[in-house]
Amino acid sequence: MTPKVSVVIPTYNNASLLPETLDGVMRQSFRDFELIVVDDGSTDDTAQVVRSYERQVDYWYQDNLGPAAARNKGVSLARGEYIAFCDHDDVWNERHLEVLSHCFSSHPASALAFDNAEYFGESESEPRLHLKQQVIQLFLKGRVTPEVLLWHYPIATMSVVMFKKALFAQLGGLNERIIALDDLHFYLRLAVREEIRYVDYVGCQKRVTKNNLSQQVNIKEVNIQYLEDLWQNHPEVVSAIGPLNFRLRLARKYFKLGRQHKQNGAPELAKEMFWNAYKTNCFNLRYLWCAAKRD
Repeated sequence: MTPKVSVVIPTYNNASLLPETLDGVMRQSFRDFELIVVDDGSTDDTAQVVRSYERQVDYWYQDNLGPAAARNKGVSLARGEYIAFCDHDDVWNERHLEVLSHCFSSHPASALAFDNAEYFGESESEPRLHLKQQVIQLFLKGRVTPEVLLWHYPIATMSVVMFKKALFAQLGGLNERIIALDDLHFYLRLAVREEIRYVDYVGCQKRVTKNNLSQQVNIKEVNIQYLEDLWQNHPEVVSAIGPLNFRLRLARKYFKLGRQHKQNGAPELAKEMFWNAYKTNCFNLRYLWCAAKRD
């Protein structure tokens, strides 16, 4: 029988925490789902952990290609109408799949639904919610717009989203060339053409640890890639946000990256980023001054 939802867990060398993630999926109140684990080249005991579960878990091993490639592979293996990702160290609360599935039943035109996350772990002295009440009230008014997604980045993690598989395929899935924030890149491309809705439920316990999939790359170095690709290849996203607003955001990213290169002792790379910032926003003379300054 074809499941309604396909749960996809990408994982890499996290066998010690993976059981908590799997247990969180297993105790969901919504039961019409299949579970797919994509092992992105682990060298630990991940395979043994997955195979120890009595419930059927589809396990796929591949060479280490990165989180986006692992998620894309999981979707390609999925049979469900909807996809729900869960990172390998996050833990779902028991009604996560239930409330998101109900959202699609209530709003069938929606392409993606997401709920809230609570952070916990090594750097958290006490649990804290990703979305505060003021933002939640804004989201509950209806469709979440591309501009809100870009400026506020309200979706905490791919562990809180559910979306229609068919639309994922139409958009070409996640861009595997974008090392970080490929998820935001996907949300923005989806939001310009389809409805995205928020569900007021804390569906995920988001663990903060050095083994987070998002921490396995240097975010500060690469989080400009998604904006560059949108600027060059997705004018519909730029138009929805506003070209000026988009250029201002991209220029600030270049400038911050330039300062980072300068602090790291790479003056030539720093100048390149400062020039990029000025060319993107030529009204900010600070960018020009930093680019032309002799160290």
